[in-house]
Amino acid sequence: MKRTIFLTICSLFISLFSFGQTSTEQFETESNGSPSFTDNGVIFNIISHVGLFDIQANFPSTGWNGTANDNRYIDNSNDTASPPSFSIKSTSNLFKVNRFWMYLSALNLDLTVAGTLTVTGRLSGVTKFTQTKSTGFNTSMATTNGYTLIDLTNLNGQNYSNIIIDELRITMGGGYRYGGLDAFTWVKDSGLVLATNEVTSSQKVMSIYPNPTSGLLSIQAEGNAPAEIYSQDGKLLKKLDMKKGTNQADISELPNGVYILKTPSGSSKIIKK
Repeated sequence: MKRTIFLTICSLFISLFSFGQTSTEQFETESNGSPSFTDNGVIFNIISHVGLFDIQANFPSTGWNGTANDNRYIDNSNDTASPPSFSIKSTSNLFKVNRFWMYLSALNLDLTVAGTLTVTGRLSGVTKFTQTKSTGFNTSMATTNGYTLIDLTNLNGQNYSNIIIDELRITMGGGYRYGGLDAFTWVKDSGLVLATNEVTSSQKVMSIYPNPTSGLLSIQAEGNAPAEIYSQDGKLLKKLDMKKGTNQADISELPNGVYILKTPSGSSKIIKK
């Protein structure tokens, strides 16, 4: 009989992931006009909020890979919609962001205009951090091909590189009407750690049984909230609609193993393994 195992932890909530596998996406293998890209086995969607952002590959040597010119990057071409805004959003894995490079200019690529850049990290639709950078932008093509390093380890004096997100949103303001993003350095989740932070009395704790199970699973929820089942390497396998009370789920299609049941609660996640 197939057995799918959930390990219930009564006193500790899993609210943080441990991470590894730092990767830099240079977009050089991506297709021109693509609204997504794949790096280190993870698919990211490029979501256009204002203007049309996608992979740009028509102008060789106009990107920046962190040390030299390269050929491909994300941009909004000559789209006149303002203020330009887009997101990089994972379809399967949580991640953290170390740094990336931005070319920020007027539509005619003039780097000397004044503008702002707002960087926002979100997790399941909840804002985890947001900062607006208004100084320190590159104003010359002679340096780093016109790109400015956006370093989340020290953004306005704060370190946001350890915050877990599934969406990075970029919004330009002021005179910045064109934006190009290259050399996106991020960290892929590689496991789980236990933590007791971010636990509040308003969280809707769930119980799960039987444990282990051969397929059918009963989930007792104290509130309405969607739930998700992940593999141990952070891949989303199944989504569940949860209602207050007892819910039934069939996970018989999953192979033998240990899985993570996750449910959002306020600004944090309750995860039981």
